[in-house]
Amino acid sequence: AARPRGAMSMFGNFGVNLGSVGNLFGASGPRLNYDLGEAYPRAAGGWTHYRATSKEDGSAASVFKFVCNDVHKERVRVEVARNGAKRLKTTRHPNILMLKDSLEVEEGDKLTIYVVTESVMPLEEHLKDLPTSTSQRDEYYALGIRQVATAVSFLANDCALVHGGVSMSTVVVTDRLDWKLAGLDLLSEHAAIGRGTHGPAPLVHAAFSVPDQYKPEEYRRGDWAGIPGGPPWAIDAWGLGCLIQEVYRGGAISRTDQLREVDHIPQVLLKDYQRLLATAPERRYNPKKLVENSNLFSNKLVETITFLDNLTLKDSIEKEQFFRHLPRVMESLAKAPVQRKILPQIGEALVFGSAPALAVSPMLHAAEGLSDDDFAAKVTPTIVKLFAKETSGSKETSSSDKLVRVALMENLSRFAEHLPNKLADETIFPAMSSSFTDEDPFVRELTLKATLVLAPKLTQRTHGNLLKYLSKLQIDPEPPIRANTTILLGNIARYLAEATAKRVLLNAFTRALRDQFPPARKAGLMALCSTVDFYEPGEAAQRVLPAAAPLTVDPEKEVRECAFRCLDMFTDLLKRFSVRVEEQGAEKASEAHKNDAEKAASKANRGGGANLGGALAWAVNAAAKRVGGSAPVDEDALAGRARRPEEEAAARGIDMSAKSFGSDAPPPRLYGEAYTPTSTPGTTPAKGGPPGGGRGGVQGVQAGGASYGREVGSSSHVSEEREVEVDDDGDGWGDMDDDLDLEAEKDARQRLAK
Repeated sequence: AARPRGAMSMFGNFGVNLGSVGNLFGASGPRLNYDLGEAYPRAAGGWTHYRATSKEDGSAASVFKFVCNDVHKERVRVEVARNGAKRLKTTRHPNILMLKDSLEVEEGDKLTIYVVTESVMPLEEHLKDLPTSTSQRDEYYALGIRQVATAVSFLANDCALVHGGVSMSTVVVTDRLDWKLAGLDLLSEHAAIGRGTHGPAPLVHAAFSVPDQYKPEEYRRGDWAGIPGGPPWAIDAWGLGCLIQEVYRGGAISRTDQLREVDHIPQVLLKDYQRLLATAPERRYNPKKLVENSNLFSNKLVETITFLDNLTLKDSIEKEQFFRHLPRVMESLAKAPVQRKILPQIGEALVFGSAPALAVSPMLHAAEGLSDDDFAAKVTPTIVKLFAKETSGSKETSSSDKLVRVALMENLSRFAEHLPNKLADETIFPAMSSSFTDEDPFVRELTLKATLVLAPKLTQRTHGNLLKYLSKLQIDPEPPIRANTTILLGNIARYLAEATAKRVLLNAFTRALRDQFPPARKAGLMALCSTVDFYEPGEAAQRVLPAAAPLTVDPEKEVRECAFRCLDMFTDLLKRFSVRVEEQGAEKASEAHKNDAEKAASKANRGGGANLGGALAWAVNAAAKRVGGSAPVDEDALAGRARRPEEEAAARGIDMSAKSFGSDAPPPRLYGEAYTPTSTPGTTPAKGGPPGGGRGGVQGVQAGGASYGREVGSSSHVSEEREVEVDDDGDGWGDMDDDLDLEAEKDARQRLAK
């Protein structure tokens, strides 16, 4: 039976002590908890490189398998393989292959070693899939060479270790396009090499396993005593030169004289390449200087990824400048490194708090063009973590998280289509809903806009919770928020259950008609027209017409014009209904009325903007075209399609320099810097009709504004004294009325009176 085999003394108890990441042993004994797939055609040393997947979670991995049929006859091979596994386990660096776990199994004289690592593929296989002779390809090559040179520099300068086999065959590429140094079988202490065959250095005992073209002269002739007298990077600098030659020629070299072929080596790298291959060991170029000084690495891809790698060391000003320009920089980069390397780096930086909220937009820009599956794997987990991110309670952390959430809501339209309905309903909206009650008006208004994007994905239960928030926002101290609440409700009406819509819509929209903010009154009128098919003829006659009629004498021309259009629509439908009642009977007339109303609503929605951009532009347009005129409104910016946040802010009348979460900062206004009506209305919903409507107008609104919760189609007259209805379902709509004894109304008026 198979059993774990202890390692030889020079390596300690390696075979028994497994790694810290996971246990490869099954419950019944030593077995590999990974399914091996197809093997790659080539791997360094005596290993076979397999694609693999975890049996536990299905995640991808790589498994390197070493097999020795007779451990007694092939002792050197076993020692070297064990050294490679041990070194992977103890040598940790971002540019060195990361070991996840290991397993050693003996069956008689046969020994099998498994090394499980992160998912990688051989560099040689990876380069076959890349285009040839493009500037973007050369930028990517420069990045990869820099990463390998960094690993070699770390081994030589920081650890005094010699790899002994640097070439294309010992470099692998991760799913995120990181080039990593592997094949550590010969990794030896620089000083130990001087002891030659009497010492423990695997590089000496297994030098035969490295082809001569990858060896400098002293290595090839076995001058072990002289090697410690040179710099520790001398042998691997030569190997790094061989790697550069192989990368740019597109394949492995087979002879040393091929290193003289420099036609395909970039001119900016040629001088450094020749220094790496110097004959004298002491004159070979230190890989550390190559990383720091080479002009090859002065390109946008390398600079961008280097900045992201060192993001925690940058100050806030540097970060802001970097992320503000990053979308434009990514336009010039190859799509593969942007989506597979830069995108996950930005996401991780946001999750761990090292990136500012400004990084949300570049992250989504990098994700453009991803399939739904790739988006779900690479971006959605980050979005969920950012929405659900818990704060530590400190003011600084809380403010940072709040800014990130605001950035996510500002960009919600760019990724909402990729969110599964269940995720949007159970995770995103609950996390976002706390912003409905935020103390900052800008955040409350932005939450309304974001909710419109999510509305199609929400369940009826969640819509019920949403209505509770909207009922409070309709009496918000900020007039623009009250108007946008009406707009939002008009646009989500199609997603509400029929019973809920009939109970809520008419109550909410007739209430908006009595708001003292003109765009809010216009929004109410337009919402009534947009949802005309929800109302029975009795409701239209007894509630809509009496509520809309007083606005025909509104101080604002736009409101008056909209009121006439609303009255025309409803009276036309009622006229046709009256004729059909006589000709066809009440039942058929009601059916025909429903069809006519649906056509009218469809026409109104096309004109008023049932889509996202037009919907939120209703009230904006109302204010932008106000009496006295103003600059034209950028509809694309208003719809969230601006290329820069400043453009959208300018279109919405927001001064970005004043955008603050402090209570002393002026609240951003959706409707421009100033609003100048012909009269002087207050900033809270009025109890009666609009200003200037006269006694008759006010009485008309009161007569038409039947108490919330009135039975549909009731023919009873509206009394002067109305009782407040009980809100049985608790959504905040059934108990809203004109009466000032409503606690919510009182609170709102008291706040505004201060």
